Amino acid sequence: MNIRRAISTSAVPLAAAIALIIPTAGAASATASTGCNASGPHNGCIRLFYNSNRAGSSTYFDANVSDLAGYTFLTSGTGKGNAVKNNAASALNDSPSMVTIYYNSGYVGACDTLSAYAISDQLHYTYNNDASFRWDYTRSDCYDF
Repeated sequence: MNIRRAISTSAVPLAAAIALIIPTAGAASATASTGCNASGPHNGCIRLFYNSNRAGSSTYFDANVSDLAGYTFLTSGTGKGNAVKNNAASALNDSPSMVTIYYNSGYVGACDTLSAYAISDQLHYTYNNDASFRWDYTRSDCYDF
């Protein structure tokens, strides 16, 4: 009985110590910037704009984003400093891969797909309702640009 108690009481601190030592893999995050990183994982970027017709402030991204919360429009112009999530009106896909923008976080909900190097002067299903995007995936019910 005493041996079991000794083992069980020492197991918790041991597990906590191991958790501190073993590194955990953090979630990959996209780089948001004022310019396109053509050497990124998709050999290009997506640029989301605050206004229609690719006007106002914008932000470039070089990797998938499952939740746009926390990202802001970075370039000068109307909308600079505002949240990107649920505020993008137009987009430019400056990459050789298609990219799909989703209404909800986690790549779900209504969607707009931009083919390689496509332009959307006004997003269709995700106009001011954009929460995530990812490359190289689309669905048949997405609006295609």
